[in-house]
This record gives sequence, C-alpha cells and structure tokens, in this order.
Amino acid sequence: MKSKTLYSRLVQLLLLLITIVTLNSCGFCNVFSKQYYFTDNGGVRPGKTKFDLSKNIYDLKKDDFIKTNVVYQSCSKWNKEALRYEAADCSDATATISFIRFFENGRVLINSISDDKLPLDQYNNLEGGTVGYYKIEENELIIEYFSVNIGGMASDCGKYYVDKYKLSGEGIELQEIRRSDNGIFYGWRKVEHSVPYIKNGAEGLKGDPTW
Repeated sequence: MKSKTLYSRLVQLLLLLITIVTLNSCGFCNVFSKQYYFTDNGGVRPGKTKFDLSKNIYDLKKDDFIKTNVVYQSCSKWNKEALRYEAADCSDATATISFIRFFENGRVLINSISDDKLPLDQYNNLEGGTVGYYKIEENELIIEYFSVNIGGMASDCGKYYVDKYKLSGEGIELQEIRRSDNGIFYGWRKVEHSVPYIKNGAEGLKGDPTW
C-alpha cells in the first residue's frame, strides 16, 4: 500500500515538473516569476536587472571614439542565398534600419526604425527597444544588453548578450559575441560577417536613461 502511495506521488511530481518545463519552453516565462516585461512604448526589459556592466559603470571620456550627439545606424537586407544580413542602401524601402544610441553614463539604447514615426522621435524614445550598458576597454567597445525571443521553437525567457565591436572614427563594427544561458556566459565567438553601424548626425537628441 505504501509503495503504491509513493509511486502515485512520484508520478504527480513528474507531471508537475513536465508542466513547468513545458510552460517555460513555450514562452510562459512570467507564470511563476517575472522574467521580463514590456513598457508602454513596446520596449522589453528584464524583470530583475542582472547586467554585469552595471556593477562598474563606464564614464565616457572626451577623447573616446564613441559620441553621444549622434546615433550609430546600420542599414541591411537579408540575403536568402548567403543566409545572412548584408549592407544595404538606407533609402531602400525594404531595408532594415537599426540604431544604437550611447549615453555619457555608460547606458545604451538599441532599436530599429519604423516607418510610422519620425526617426528623431524614435531616437528619443527611451522606453522602446532594448537597453543595456557599455564600456570601452583597450580600444574595443563592449555592449551588454537584454533581449527576448518570442514565439516559435527559439522562444526563451530572455537572455543577456555581450557584443564586442571594433571602434573607428566612422562608426563601430561587430567582431565577437557572447551569449548567456541561465546566467552563465559562453566564451567569445568570432563573427565572420557583420554590417557596420555608421555615425549618423541627429540634432535634437534628448532624454536621460532610467535603467
């Protein structure tokens, strides 16, 4: 009798474990704890901030390549044959335009441009896109940000990403990446092909990051 009761409890525990794993794998990340949330302006934020770079915030220096009176813009299109994004003319209506905006206090905003709003309004929308921190070390730019894949087999509960960029007077270009899994980062992986972010003058930039 005791063995049947024990077996029944084990089955119940197993079913509960399967349910939890299934919910998490299907993107129901906030059922048990708040892993991420969306702002009123469509941005995604971590439920609890765990940015490593927030522990020792970088203060931008005057002689650094990174500037805060511009945005860094990338224009790209998906190449189906090469299976990668390649540089495109920013005036092409089918191009994806992404931008990175840096702040003097080590914060960074990453977002893409949509056609329904003025670019400047989107540059100044600090509640949109994804956010993170950056630092410059040995003439290399390191950006840490939080992002969530939603829908499909690749959905997750949000991960921290670390990207390393090459700096130049014209802009920045991705060189290496690191990805996290349950708080543990994998080693650096070299990026074979990337589309550079070029400095783009933008008068009227304003706003102070609150993350």
